[in-house]
Amino acid sequence: MISGMKKEVGRNLLGQTLILLITVAWGSSFIILKHAIENSPALYIIGLRFSVSGICMAAIFFKKIATIDKTTLLCGLMLGVTLTIAYMTQTLGLKYISAGKNAFLTSLYCVVIPFLQWAIFKDRPKSYNVISAFLCVTGLAFVAFSGTGETERNELLGSALTVVCAVFYAFQIIFSGKYQERGCDTLQLLIVQFLTVGVLTLGVSFIFELPVYGIESFAISKSLLLPLSYLTFVCTLLAQAGQMVGIKLTSPAQASLILAFEAVFGAIFSIISGDEILNGYLVAGFLIIFAGTMISELKPNFLKIFRKKPKNNSENPPSDD
Repeated sequence: MISGMKKEVGRNLLGQTLILLITVAWGSSFIILKHAIENSPALYIIGLRFSVSGICMAAIFFKKIATIDKTTLLCGLMLGVTLTIAYMTQTLGLKYISAGKNAFLTSLYCVVIPFLQWAIFKDRPKSYNVISAFLCVTGLAFVAFSGTGETERNELLGSALTVVCAVFYAFQIIFSGKYQERGCDTLQLLIVQFLTVGVLTLGVSFIFELPVYGIESFAISKSLLLPLSYLTFVCTLLAQAGQMVGIKLTSPAQASLILAFEAVFGAIFSIISGDEILNGYLVAGFLIIFAGTMISELKPNFLKIFRKKPKNNSENPPSDD
């Protein structure tokens, strides 16, 4: 019995470690991507990342693709379109704001989800959702208006694009869960999504970025190969595989709590690289948004916490009746 408990604790610790490593990798992806798109077409980078990831996954799990049904294919395509909009707005937003800001504003998706579920499925948010949303909106105001001088307008645009990303990412998570509840295979959905994002972003890139950057910018240089490989194989393929394994070894609550630190690692890597210039407004905004996301993940029952406890009957004098 004791050995079984030790084995279970070991599995849980391994799962938490995997989720933590994935969180660090995803946190680092913001600054890696920002540097990659400085001299290269942004959507082209995203297109290559997801096309290669999708093709690799399809090759590894070809039996899954061979047995995919029409419903799963259509659901995967719909999720892929939603994810495409999310990644396009996030990456374009990253051109105008720091990697740390981009990471924290993207993390707003976990706060948006309950309110989208309310609007779509009439599932009312809890008290902690409302408090979390209030904190995140307050933090968003601090972050959005932390720019100075000529960069402020561009930073507002970048912040707005990233918030749009958070909304579409929330849609993608909600409907991904619903489609899996209907019996759609998780891995099949993921492969179709990746391939859809890759094809759509490459198509948009060839239409809009090719005339601006020129064909020379579409060549994969040595300086681009390393960050692109890291984003593709570490932050996408290995991270997705690790997440699937990690979630099976640990509880969903533990996994979601660890994953909430993605924005924190994003800001840390941004500061280390010199991309983030901290000021009072930005620090306050980061802390308030992080507090909001923590409340969203921990789900405290504020009504129960602040509800007055009834007096113990033993403390009341006995009635004469």
